[in-house]
Amino acid sequence: MKRSLLGFATAMAFVALNATQASAQSNATYLELAHGVKAVLYTPAAKSNVGVILIHRTADFLQHAGCTELSQRGFTVLCMNSRFDNNEAQVNWEVIAQDVGAGVSYLKNTLGLSKVILFGHSGGGPTTTYYQAVAENGPSYCQGDNKLSQCQSSGPNSVAGLIPADGIVLADAHPSNAVNVLRGMNPAIRTGHDRETIGVNAENGPITPIPHLDPFSAANGFVVGGQSHYSHAFQRRYSRAQAERMGDWIAQAQHIRAEMSENRWRFPDDDAIIIARGGGSFAGGGNQAALFKMDTSIWCCTIQPEQVLRNDGSIVTQIYTSVRLPSSADFPGNLSFDNGTKFLTITSFLSANAIRATDSMDYNQIDWCSSNNSTPCALKNITVPLLITSMGAHYFLPDGERFFLNFAQSSDKTFIIAAGLLHAILPCGNCPGGPYDNMVRNYWNYVADWIQVRFGF
Repeated sequence: MKRSLLGFATAMAFVALNATQASAQSNATYLELAHGVKAVLYTPAAKSNVGVILIHRTADFLQHAGCTELSQRGFTVLCMNSRFDNNEAQVNWEVIAQDVGAGVSYLKNTLGLSKVILFGHSGGGPTTTYYQAVAENGPSYCQGDNKLSQCQSSGPNSVAGLIPADGIVLADAHPSNAVNVLRGMNPAIRTGHDRETIGVNAENGPITPIPHLDPFSAANGFVVGGQSHYSHAFQRRYSRAQAERMGDWIAQAQHIRAEMSENRWRFPDDDAIIIARGGGSFAGGGNQAALFKMDTSIWCCTIQPEQVLRNDGSIVTQIYTSVRLPSSADFPGNLSFDNGTKFLTITSFLSANAIRATDSMDYNQIDWCSSNNSTPCALKNITVPLLITSMGAHYFLPDGERFFLNFAQSSDKTFIIAAGLLHAILPCGNCPGGPYDNMVRNYWNYVADWIQVRFGF
């Protein structure tokens, strides 16, 4: 809980700073909306009837680059923080639709804008697509026996009656916070270290990894500071072991929740979960143990030729290989508490960080609709125009293509790769194939043109 309180204090400091900086800009106004949602409204020089909303699950988006980039291109932009900003342990995923809805309602009902577009960058992808799926289909979308956590149709947490947005732009959106946990979870943990020993006399000895599953072992292909090379056999047993470990944690969390419902647990409402070597408990996932981050031959390329936006402004169609560089920076941080451990609650785990699977890297072996934090599941239930953009120097590129090919039901859908851009929508300075110095401008021009052609200004 100390970490949560510190995170909250830090979030408040950032909010205060952002509010001060935003007030210093003539086109930015700080707002407080329903459900504790903080927002900054960016207004263009000329009157606009099209609004764009940027929001993430927990990250501070009040000064996201898109706020100014899109307002400077003629759109009214509302940059929002959910009620869970900078506090993963407090996330109750299903109610985040209320937070997005507060922004849509403000733009449509208070400002009277005719069109609202949701911009989902990174974790904003699951956030915005979840909202739209509920808004288009009602609470039945986020309910059912298969769901690890369910939304409410009535009461203070109800997600009924939401106003659908008119379009969605996904910017290097990840498939699911839960899938990021699944892919980044280190499975080389022995059973005895995957159960907490709590109390004044608790003893928790050092973790000794299971050798044949250790991703940071040279014997398995790990290279410090260079390109790791994991065999197909290792990848296969590793991804299956990740899914097995996720399943074990789901079973533990469901057992605790059932005990609570029968008044047989130490707390009646919630409890802590600490997942060693599961990645950090903050936006970005901290130090993970995802093989594709260290071995760029994994999750590298498009399946078929796709549109690629290039540095000279042209668009070509080609098989694209991510130009991202290998990273071993997650070691040794993945072994630590601060950057490599999930510090969650039963609620935040089951609602936003858990998903059923039998293999972490096989799309066909992930139960995408077992979690409401799932871009693929949501896209199967959304009909509005959709633009999927992937950054050419990051590892979410294959996810973007799969969203487009296998899940998106919108009749008006587009997929394009921004060559050489990092996940932060910034150019990679040392990636092959550069320079990419024009790509930030090219990217925002492309997004603005896509919106303008369909919805005007």
